Amino acid sequence: MGHPMPITTMKKLLLATLLATTPFVFAEDQVIEYPADEPIFSITFPEKWTVSTEDDSVSASSPDEEVNMELLALDAEAADEALKIAKETLAEQFEGIQWNGEPETGELNGMKASFLNAKVKIEDIEFAVNCAIFAPEDADTFFMLFNMIPMTSLEKHGEDVGKILNSVKAE
Repeated sequence: MGHPMPITTMKKLLLATLLATTPFVFAEDQVIEYPADEPIFSITFPEKWTVSTEDDSVSASSPDEEVNMELLALDAEAADEALKIAKETLAEQFEGIQWNGEPETGELNGMKASFLNAKVKIEDIEFAVNCAIFAPEDADTFFMLFNMIPMTSLEKHGEDVGKILNSVKAE
């Protein structure tokens, strides 16, 4: 017969077994269906972000308020028109915005999308402005999701911003 297992080893094995079989409760992300009355798509924000919804928009900010995101409906019938409206809207909000080349077209979780990137300086702080314009297949409206983030905070918040963008799903 072998040697009996030391009690400390048994405790460690028991603890490891309990940890492996016990479901952990993680913080809940905030899933927003938009528009609230007849959802066309959903978007998910991290649990600790501040999120507010209004009839025609969703606003969110990181806990340190370094990242601000806005989601707006655009009254446009075509992608080119939606891009034009998005550029005009952002230019009105951010004086001196500088676009980083032409918009890129692609896909956002199965939806056709266009992406605009820009920089703007506000009170001596340089910000990256990123914008996605998309329309779920059965929607008759385009949507614009944009964020502003200080250039110095890109590394700190880039992962969250990417997760939020990739969370957009047609309903």
